[in-house]
Parts: sequence; structure tokens; C-alpha cells
Amino acid sequence: MKKVLFIDRSQLGLITDYLKYCEILHNRYQVHYLCFDMGNPKIDIPDVKVTYVPRIGNFAFRGMLFLAYSLLNILFFRGFIFIANFPKCSILKRVFFWKKMHIDVRTLSVEITEKARIFSNNQLKQDLKYFNSSSFITSGIQKQIMQENHKSSFILPLGADIISKSNKSFEELNLLYVGTLNNRNIIDTVKGYIAFIKAHPEVKSHYDIVGDGINNEMEEMNEYIQLHNMEQYITLHGRIPYSSLMPFFENHNIGISYVPITDYYEFQPPTKTFEYILSGIFCVGTATASNKEIINDSNGILHQDNSDSFKDALENVLKNKEKYKSEIIRNTLIKYQWKYIIDDYLIPILEHK
Repeated sequence: MKKVLFIDRSQLGLITDYLKYCEILHNRYQVHYLCFDMGNPKIDIPDVKVTYVPRIGNFAFRGMLFLAYSLLNILFFRGFIFIANFPKCSILKRVFFWKKMHIDVRTLSVEITEKARIFSNNQLKQDLKYFNSSSFITSGIQKQIMQENHKSSFILPLGADIISKSNKSFEELNLLYVGTLNNRNIIDTVKGYIAFIKAHPEVKSHYDIVGDGINNEMEEMNEYIQLHNMEQYITLHGRIPYSSLMPFFENHNIGISYVPITDYYEFQPPTKTFEYILSGIFCVGTATASNKEIINDSNGILHQDNSDSFKDALENVLKNKEKYKSEIIRNTLIKYQWKYIIDDYLIPILEHK
């Protein structure tokens, strides 16, 4: 049986893509996974050998420790080496220049300042030069970062599970946002939703927000909700483990995929767009380039990244809700289930000569 080693600075389970690779590949490959122990519950996958790097000391020490573990594991490994991109990861390839290594890019820099984004992306361009092959989550990101087309450059798209198989009723409008609150301006959706509810007090509706942030996003939204006395309409749940999300996908029919329309988010497909739609949930999403490729009239509606446009989108949903059918919504993205992504995109990368 062939072997594959994943090297990822996040703990196994934090990046859904790599978790799914392990869950599905272990029947075909001997899967090894090296990652930081970030204190989250450990995930046990049959026949997947996971090596955890202690996350101790200051930032510099942790970085050196992770490199040391990576180099040691690569030294004794005989198989395909798959690197989840991290700054200066090319050190691994430069040390073991004769070993075949692949770098995977799930995202470009989303640093707040343009200077920081340019610096990080330029570092990535330098790292890419050393690897035998590379993959990108979208062609848009590939075109932004690759200086020239390379025969060993692949697209490895985002996928999703069908979290809910039930067909939804759209008599009521039950909104759901699942994801990070960091720099996403989710309060815009709160403001737009409140304006919508005040314009339509007769509509039965609720908005559940699942996720957390590090910049007082929860506090800001909570204050705004209380100021407008909307606690009965909006619930902030904080972070909830992926394994506990099914009831939310079962009981909601409108999924919110709100990403600011900026150059650094433009080609970054939101995971939840796929998960909402594959669960038969109508998706209300911002008009980024990635969402435009996914969302169409059969499965959702696009809007601009501000509260007024969000409210207008909800008005459109209310007007057309009788037309929505979960079976039709789900079928628009059926080919993006993880099993197809791995068969059609990941396996050819692992088998590439």
C-alpha cells in the first residue's frame, strides 16, 4: 500500500479539507499526519498515524520545534509528502532536495494591511519555486500567485458533506450563519436582518449565528441586538464543534455566506456556501468571484457587502420562497461532495509522476 505524509501546522480537524482527505484516503493509502497539538480534542481515524508537535514556548521556539519534527519525519519517510502551506515551508524541500514534495495552498494572505498581505504572498511565491508540484483551491488563487503556468500545478477544489438530507419547508425564514467572525463584518447581516424584521413584523423568522471572533465581534453584535430589543429574533451561539452542527442544518432553511468583497477574499470559496447548498438550504451570499461560481438562481441569491443590500436580498427571498425546493438546491452542487473531490482531484495529484 502506498504511503502519504501530510504536514500541517494546524491540528488535525481544524481544516476540514485535510480531515476529509484522511477519513477517505486511509482505505487506499497508509496515511501519516504531522501537526501541532493545539489543545483541541484529538480525532481518531482508523489506520491514520498522527504525530502531534507540542505547542510550547514562544512563537520562534514553536516554529523551530515544528521544523525539527517535520525534518525528522521526512528523513525516514518513503512516500508522497504533502505540505499544507506555511511561511518558509520550502526549508523542508531545500534540506531534502531529492525527495518529492507537494505544496497545497488553501488561501492567500488575509492580513488586514496591504503591506502585510503583499509580504506574505511574495514569500509564498518564493516557496512555490522549490516544490515538485503545487495545488490551489481555485484557479483564481492559482493565477494570482503563480508567476507562470506549470505543468505540475493542480486545482484541488473545496468540497463539502451533505450534513442534512431533509427537505426544508420555506414557510418560515430561519437564517443560519456558521463560521468565523474574524474580520467578516457579520454585524452587517445583523443590521440588515433587523431592518428586514422591522419592515415585516408578520414574518416568522429567526437568525442563529454560530462562530466566534478575536476582536470583540460577539460583544459588538450583542450590544447592537440588545439596543434594538431583538433578542427574540437573533441568537449568538459562539463556537460549536463541527460534529454538533447537524441540528442547525436540519432546522434552518436560509444559509448566510457573508464574506467582505475584497481582493484578498475574492477568490476564497467559503466552506459553508457548499455545506448550506448540499444540505438543501437556500444560500444568501456576497457577490465574490468564488460565490458567483457557486450560487445561481436555483440555489441562492447574491448581494453586496453591506446591510442595505443584505436586507434587499432577504426581501427577494421572502417574495420567492414558494419557489424553493431542497432537492433542486442540493443537486446543483452534488459533484462537490468530498468523495468526488478526492477521486477526481486529489488522487491524480498523489499518483502524479
